[in-house]
Amino acid sequence: MNKRAKKRLKEAIKKDIGERADKRQEQTFSPPSKNLPPGQTRGFTAKPEKKRG
Repeated sequence: MNKRAKKRLKEAIKKDIGERADKRQEQTFSPPSKNLPPGQTRGFTAKPEKKRG
């Protein structure tokens, strides 16, 4: 691999990492689950009680 190819690859990787970091920051600003009524959480159901006997 020559110098130009290495430089292009390094820049592409740096750009990709930067885009991923931007996406992460956008996700952190999404509305929090605190706005849900008490007792409700996203994506999880209540754990059923164990059957005894």
